[in-house]
Amino acid sequence: MKRELNINHLTRVEGHGAVNIVIENEMLKEIKLRFTEGPRFFEFITRERLYSEIPKIVSRICGICYVSHRLASSLAVEDAFGVKVTPEIELLRKLLVVGEYLESHALHLYFLALPDYMGYPSAIAMAKDYPNIVRRGFFIKEVGNRIMKLIGGKTVHGENILPGGFKSVPSVDDLKKVQEDLHRVLPEIKATISLFDSLDYPEFNDPHELQMCVEADDPLSFGDKVTLSDGTVFTKQEYELFVEEKVSDYSTAKCSTIKEKPFLIGPLARVNHYADRLLEGTKKQLFLLKNSFPSSNSLHANLARAIEILEFALRGIEITEVLINASPFKGEVPVAPKKGTGFGVKEAPRGTLYHRYSFDDTGRCVSANIITPTAQLQAVIERDLKSLVERSKEASDEELKKRAEMLIRAYDP
Repeated sequence: MKRELNINHLTRVEGHGAVNIVIENEMLKEIKLRFTEGPRFFEFITRERLYSEIPKIVSRICGICYVSHRLASSLAVEDAFGVKVTPEIELLRKLLVVGEYLESHALHLYFLALPDYMGYPSAIAMAKDYPNIVRRGFFIKEVGNRIMKLIGGKTVHGENILPGGFKSVPSVDDLKKVQEDLHRVLPEIKATISLFDSLDYPEFNDPHELQMCVEADDPLSFGDKVTLSDGTVFTKQEYELFVEEKVSDYSTAKCSTIKEKPFLIGPLARVNHYADRLLEGTKKQLFLLKNSFPSSNSLHANLARAIEILEFALRGIEITEVLINASPFKGEVPVAPKKGTGFGVKEAPRGTLYHRYSFDDTGRCVSANIITPTAQLQAVIERDLKSLVERSKEASDEELKKRAEMLIRAYDP
């Protein structure tokens, strides 16, 4: 007996995807996850472009997480030219990232993932019965948007972010408003954690052999090293030696492995890794949870997102206090081009992001490579889907499709 399940269009994900599952004689015969992005050739487009143009070009890879792409590319440019930014610029970048995470995670949690668990086809349908829950999601997202607009220049593709820092910096009054917003949103974030901790997550405890994230003092910091859950630590210069990309014959996104194995990145990997380094306010919330971390349940990535936005909001409050006391400060340091290669690695909302550029002595790009979270997630999602299908053979086609979509959405690919 042969069963073939096709999900031709994955809904409520920020990218575009499809899944094909073939079961024959009660055995899984084939599973293909297709991320159907149109070829965009960003690595080719950046060639011969000036270093100053690159961040604005590559930010178009993603409108939701444009901040991460602009910052990763700026970090790579600065690395190539030996530029060191001031502590104030680095803190302002971190505050910008706080806004990005609040906006992106709130969008995912309330509008993409939550309808599955509440039994609704969409957040719009859910709002009829749970208007206050949906309103909470909008509020958290709006706080993040305001931070991105203030520091980045716009909520989408802001032009204030550049190699060397920022064209302009917020005033003391603006920073105080950000701090007030972050204080106001804390109760809503804690309510979000309670909500997502209370959900009925399907049992899916299938340990990931490898998990990866940037190695730094805290999950908000930028780092020069990357760590694996098996104890391996490698530098940003070694990224392409460890993360191997292969072209898939059924997906337009490349498929990445480490040591020929799928690896987990993103909020679940970060919370698992940084659990002991979180702020005390976040640790107190973790202590109250019915679910625990580290977790091997991939569906707990949703709860991990809620934990992250609390951690980042708390750190944002601390950052604004430092920046208020440091004001006025310069938002930009000089950038002088020279021949060289630079690497930028940072944690984006969906996982570890890598940019690498080589420049000639005039500052024009001669080669580039960008490895996105989507490319790195394909192999591990396929691995989880195989495990899910093996456990759910008794489920109807409709139920199996639903479970598969919930699992993929948890990764927010």
